[in-house]
Amino acid sequence: MTDPAPPRTSIRTAALWLAIGMLVLAALLGAFFIIIGDQSAVASRAWLTLLLVGLFAGAVLLDASIGDGPNRWYLPASIVVNVVLVAVGLLKLWNGWGQPADTTDPTVWFEQMARFFAVVALLRVSLFITQIWGLYFIARAKRTVTRVSGIVTIVLVWITALILALPAALPELEWPDWWWRTAGAASLVAVVTLVIPLIVRAFDPKPPKPAQPAYPAAPQGYAQPAAPAQPAAFPAQPGYPAQPGYPAQPAGYPAQPPAAPAQPVNPAQPPQGHPVA
Repeated sequence: MTDPAPPRTSIRTAALWLAIGMLVLAALLGAFFIIIGDQSAVASRAWLTLLLVGLFAGAVLLDASIGDGPNRWYLPASIVVNVVLVAVGLLKLWNGWGQPADTTDPTVWFEQMARFFAVVALLRVSLFITQIWGLYFIARAKRTVTRVSGIVTIVLVWITALILALPAALPELEWPDWWWRTAGAASLVAVVTLVIPLIVRAFDPKPPKPAQPAYPAAPQGYAQPAAPAQPAAFPAQPGYPAQPGYPAQPAGYPAQPPAAPAQPVNPAQPPQGHPVA
Protein backbone atom coordinates (compact mmCIF):
# COMPACT_ATOMS: atom_id res chain seq x y z
CA MET A 1 0.00 0.00 0.00
CA THR A 2 1.43 3.37 -1.00
CA ASP A 3 0.65 6.59 0.83
CA PRO A 4 -1.82 8.87 -0.97
CA ALA A 5 -0.37 11.99 -2.57
CA PRO A 6 -0.78 15.17 -0.50
CA PRO A 7 -3.49 17.53 -1.73
CA ARG A 8 -2.47 20.56 -3.76
CA THR A 9 -2.55 23.92 -2.07
CA SER A 10 -4.77 26.72 -3.37
CA ILE A 11 -1.77 28.58 -4.81
CA ARG A 12 -0.53 25.53 -6.72
CA THR A 13 -4.02 24.82 -8.03
CA ALA A 14 -4.39 28.43 -9.18
CA ALA A 15 -0.97 28.24 -10.88
CA LEU A 16 -1.99 25.09 -12.74
CA TRP A 17 -5.25 26.56 -14.03
CA LEU A 18 -3.53 29.83 -14.91
CA ALA A 19 -0.99 27.99 -17.07
CA ILE A 20 -3.72 26.03 -18.86
CA GLY A 21 -5.88 29.13 -19.32
CA MET A 22 -3.00 31.16 -20.75
CA LEU A 23 -2.24 28.43 -23.28
CA VAL A 24 -5.86 28.30 -24.44
CA LEU A 25 -6.06 32.10 -24.60
CA ALA A 26 -2.86 32.32 -26.64
CA ALA A 27 -4.16 29.76 -29.12
CA LEU A 28 -7.48 31.60 -29.53
CA LEU A 29 -5.72 34.98 -29.86
CA GLY A 30 -3.37 33.65 -32.52
CA ALA A 31 -6.21 32.04 -34.47
CA PHE A 32 -8.25 35.25 -34.31
CA PHE A 33 -5.44 37.42 -35.67
CA ILE A 34 -4.61 34.90 -38.38
CA ILE A 35 -8.19 35.01 -39.66
CA ILE A 36 -8.99 38.73 -39.49
CA GLY A 37 -5.66 40.38 -38.76
CA ASP A 38 -4.35 43.14 -41.02
CA GLN A 39 -0.72 43.23 -39.85
CA SER A 40 2.17 41.76 -41.77
CA ALA A 41 3.56 38.31 -40.93
CA VAL A 42 0.43 37.41 -38.98
CA ALA A 43 1.16 33.66 -39.00
CA SER A 44 4.68 34.22 -37.63
CA ARG A 45 3.35 36.49 -34.91
CA ALA A 46 0.73 33.89 -33.97
CA TRP A 47 3.31 31.11 -33.69
CA LEU A 48 5.59 33.36 -31.63
CA THR A 49 2.65 34.15 -29.37
CA LEU A 50 2.03 30.47 -28.83
CA LEU A 51 5.74 29.94 -28.09
CA LEU A 52 5.75 32.84 -25.62
CA VAL A 53 2.76 31.55 -23.70
CA GLY A 54 4.15 28.00 -23.82
CA LEU A 55 7.33 29.22 -22.15
CA PHE A 56 5.21 31.02 -19.57
CA ALA A 57 3.25 27.83 -18.83
CA GLY A 58 6.49 25.83 -18.54
CA ALA A 59 7.94 28.37 -16.10
CA VAL A 60 4.79 28.30 -13.97
CA LEU A 61 4.69 24.49 -13.87
CA LEU A 62 8.41 24.38 -13.03
CA ASP A 63 7.94 26.78 -10.13
CA ALA A 64 4.92 24.82 -8.92
CA SER A 65 6.81 21.50 -9.03
CA ILE A 66 9.43 22.81 -6.60
CA GLY A 67 8.69 22.31 -2.92
CA ASP A 68 7.25 25.13 -0.88
CA GLY A 69 10.51 25.66 0.99
CA PRO A 70 11.21 28.59 3.29
CA ASN A 71 10.14 31.25 0.74
CA ARG A 72 6.43 30.46 0.49
CA TRP A 73 5.75 33.75 -1.29
CA TYR A 74 7.98 32.84 -4.23
CA LEU A 75 5.38 30.96 -6.30
CA PRO A 76 2.74 33.74 -6.41
CA ALA A 77 5.43 36.38 -6.90
CA SER A 78 6.95 34.41 -9.78
CA ILE A 79 3.52 33.99 -11.40
CA VAL A 80 2.88 37.74 -11.22
CA VAL A 81 6.27 38.48 -12.77
CA ASN A 82 5.65 35.95 -15.54
CA VAL A 83 2.22 37.44 -16.31
CA VAL A 84 3.82 40.88 -16.66
CA LEU A 85 6.45 39.44 -18.99
CA VAL A 86 3.80 37.78 -21.16
CA ALA A 87 1.92 41.10 -21.40
CA VAL A 88 5.10 42.91 -22.47
CA GLY A 89 5.85 40.18 -25.00
CA LEU A 90 2.38 40.45 -26.52
CA LEU A 91 2.80 44.21 -26.84
CA LYS A 92 6.07 43.65 -28.69
CA LEU A 93 4.70 40.93 -30.97
CA TRP A 94 1.46 42.62 -31.97
CA ASN A 95 2.70 46.20 -32.05
CA GLY A 96 0.54 47.33 -29.15
CA TRP A 97 0.36 50.56 -27.22
CA GLY A 98 3.64 52.44 -26.81
CA GLN A 99 5.44 50.45 -29.52
CA PRO A 100 7.04 51.73 -32.75
CA ALA A 101 4.80 51.69 -35.84
CA ASP A 102 7.12 50.10 -38.39
CA THR A 103 7.58 46.65 -36.87
CA THR A 104 8.22 45.09 -40.31
CA ASP A 105 11.64 46.71 -40.42
CA PRO A 106 14.27 44.11 -39.34
CA THR A 107 16.14 46.72 -37.32
CA VAL A 108 13.03 47.70 -35.38
CA TRP A 109 12.14 44.06 -34.84
CA PHE A 110 15.62 43.29 -33.49
CA GLU A 111 15.43 46.29 -31.14
CA GLN A 112 12.02 45.16 -29.89
CA MET A 113 13.28 41.68 -29.10
CA ALA A 114 16.38 43.10 -27.38
CA ARG A 115 14.19 45.34 -25.21
CA PHE A 116 11.95 42.42 -24.34
CA PHE A 117 14.87 40.25 -23.20
CA ALA A 118 16.17 43.21 -21.17
CA VAL A 119 12.83 43.40 -19.35
CA VAL A 120 12.95 39.64 -18.71
CA ALA A 121 16.47 39.87 -17.27
CA LEU A 122 15.65 42.86 -15.05
CA LEU A 123 12.53 41.37 -13.48
CA ARG A 124 13.82 37.82 -13.07
CA VAL A 125 17.15 38.96 -11.58
CA SER A 126 15.26 41.21 -9.17
CA LEU A 127 13.09 38.27 -8.12
CA PHE A 128 16.18 36.12 -7.61
CA ILE A 129 17.85 38.79 -5.44
CA THR A 130 14.65 39.13 -3.42
CA GLN A 131 14.58 35.37 -2.85
CA ILE A 132 18.21 35.16 -1.66
CA TRP A 133 18.44 38.40 0.32
CA GLY A 134 15.01 37.95 1.87
CA LEU A 135 15.95 34.52 3.21
CA TYR A 136 19.52 35.06 4.41
CA PHE A 137 19.56 38.76 5.31
CA ILE A 138 16.00 39.32 6.56
CA ALA A 139 14.41 36.08 7.76
CA ARG A 140 17.65 34.60 9.16
CA ALA A 141 19.43 37.83 10.08
CA LYS A 142 21.16 37.92 13.48
CA ARG A 143 21.61 41.69 13.64
CA THR A 144 19.22 44.58 13.18
CA VAL A 145 21.58 46.34 10.79
CA THR A 146 21.63 43.26 8.57
CA ARG A 147 17.83 43.06 8.48
CA VAL A 148 17.40 46.80 7.78
CA SER A 149 20.04 46.81 5.03
CA GLY A 150 18.41 43.74 3.46
CA ILE A 151 15.01 45.44 3.32
CA VAL A 152 16.50 48.63 1.86
CA THR A 153 18.39 46.55 -0.72
CA ILE A 154 15.26 44.75 -1.94
CA VAL A 155 13.28 48.01 -2.18
CA LEU A 156 16.01 49.77 -4.15
CA VAL A 157 16.55 46.77 -6.43
CA TRP A 158 12.88 46.75 -7.44
CA ILE A 159 12.79 50.53 -7.87
CA THR A 160 15.81 50.32 -10.17
CA ALA A 161 14.34 47.38 -12.11
CA LEU A 162 11.00 49.11 -12.67
CA ILE A 163 12.57 52.43 -13.66
CA LEU A 164 14.75 50.69 -16.26
CA ALA A 165 12.09 48.20 -17.43
CA LEU A 166 9.33 50.71 -18.21
CA PRO A 167 11.22 52.56 -21.00
CA ALA A 168 12.23 49.21 -22.49
CA ALA A 169 8.63 47.97 -22.41
CA LEU A 170 7.13 51.22 -23.77
CA PRO A 171 9.87 52.79 -25.92
CA GLU A 172 7.65 55.25 -27.84
CA LEU A 173 6.58 57.19 -24.76
CA GLU A 174 8.53 60.29 -23.79
CA TRP A 175 10.72 59.70 -20.76
CA PRO A 176 12.10 62.93 -19.22
CA ASP A 177 15.67 63.52 -18.22
CA TRP A 178 14.93 63.29 -14.49
CA TRP A 179 13.66 59.75 -15.06
CA TRP A 180 17.06 58.59 -16.32
CA ARG A 181 18.84 60.51 -13.56
CA THR A 182 16.68 58.72 -10.99
CA ALA A 183 17.45 55.39 -12.63
CA GLY A 184 21.21 56.03 -12.43
CA ALA A 185 21.08 57.15 -8.79
CA ALA A 186 18.86 54.25 -7.73
CA SER A 187 21.08 51.69 -9.46
CA LEU A 188 24.21 53.13 -7.79
CA VAL A 189 22.69 53.03 -4.32
CA ALA A 190 21.25 49.57 -4.97
CA VAL A 191 24.70 48.18 -5.81
CA VAL A 192 26.12 49.62 -2.58
CA THR A 193 23.31 48.24 -0.45
CA LEU A 194 23.75 44.84 -2.08
CA VAL A 195 27.28 44.66 -0.70
CA ILE A 196 26.55 45.94 2.83
CA PRO A 197 24.69 42.80 4.06
CA LEU A 198 27.48 40.63 2.70
CA ILE A 199 30.09 42.59 4.66
CA VAL A 200 28.02 42.56 7.85
CA ARG A 201 27.43 38.83 7.53
CA ALA A 202 31.14 38.20 7.01
CA PHE A 203 31.89 39.86 10.39
CA ASP A 204 29.19 37.99 12.31
CA PRO A 205 30.55 35.89 15.21
CA LYS A 206 31.30 32.39 14.10
CA PRO A 207 29.93 29.45 16.10
CA PRO A 208 32.54 27.86 18.41
CA LYS A 209 34.29 24.82 17.11
CA PRO A 210 33.63 21.55 18.94
CA ALA A 211 36.26 20.62 21.53
CA GLN A 212 38.72 17.96 20.50
CA PRO A 213 38.76 14.79 22.67
CA ALA A 214 41.67 14.64 25.15
CA TYR A 215 44.13 11.86 24.67
CA PRO A 216 46.19 10.37 27.63
CA ALA A 217 49.77 11.56 27.86
CA ALA A 218 52.34 9.26 26.35
CA PRO A 219 54.85 7.70 28.80
CA GLN A 220 58.31 9.20 28.98
CA GLY A 221 60.04 6.05 27.82
CA TYR A 222 59.33 2.51 26.85
CA ALA A 223 61.11 -0.15 28.98
CA GLN A 224 61.86 -3.54 27.54
CA PRO A 225 60.42 -6.43 29.53
CA ALA A 226 62.96 -8.17 31.75
CA ALA A 227 64.27 -11.46 30.52
CA PRO A 228 63.65 -14.46 32.75
CA ALA A 229 66.59 -15.58 34.88
CA GLN A 230 68.70 -18.41 33.53
CA PRO A 231 69.04 -21.52 35.60
CA ALA A 232 72.17 -21.94 37.66
CA ALA A 233 73.25 -25.07 35.84
CA PHE A 234 71.99 -27.09 32.96
CA PRO A 235 71.17 -30.68 33.67
CA ALA A 236 73.87 -33.08 32.67
CA GLN A 237 73.37 -34.86 29.44
CA PRO A 238 74.08 -38.54 29.23
CA GLY A 239 77.75 -39.02 28.44
CA TYR A 240 78.65 -35.36 28.91
CA PRO A 241 79.73 -33.48 32.00
CA ALA A 242 77.41 -30.90 33.46
CA GLN A 243 77.89 -27.40 32.06
CA PRO A 244 77.99 -24.36 34.29
CA GLY A 245 75.00 -21.99 33.95
CA TYR A 246 75.13 -18.41 32.78
CA PRO A 247 74.38 -15.55 35.15
CA ALA A 248 71.07 -13.74 34.72
CA GLN A 249 71.14 -10.92 32.16
CA PRO A 250 70.39 -7.41 33.38
CA ALA A 251 66.90 -6.03 32.74
CA GLY A 252 66.40 -4.34 29.41
CA TYR A 253 68.49 -6.73 27.34
CA PRO A 254 67.26 -9.83 25.61
CA ALA A 255 68.47 -13.13 26.98
CA GLN A 256 71.47 -14.66 25.22
CA PRO A 257 71.02 -18.18 23.99
CA PRO A 258 73.18 -20.77 25.83
CA ALA A 259 76.35 -21.89 24.16
CA ALA A 260 76.45 -25.35 22.67
CA PRO A 261 78.06 -27.94 24.99
CA ALA A 262 81.65 -28.89 24.23
CA GLN A 263 82.10 -32.13 22.37
CA PRO A 264 84.09 -34.81 24.28
CA VAL A 265 87.52 -35.59 22.94
CA ASN A 266 87.70 -39.21 21.84
CA PRO A 267 91.07 -41.01 21.81
CA ALA A 268 92.47 -41.87 18.43
CA GLN A 269 91.27 -45.16 17.25
CA PRO A 270 94.00 -47.43 15.86
CA PRO A 271 93.61 -48.43 12.31
CA GLN A 272 92.05 -51.73 11.81
CA GLY A 273 94.33 -54.53 10.73
CA HIS A 274 97.53 -53.16 12.38
CA PRO A 275 98.48 -54.15 15.91
CA VAL A 276 99.35 -51.49 18.34
CA ALA A 277 103.14 -51.29 19.01
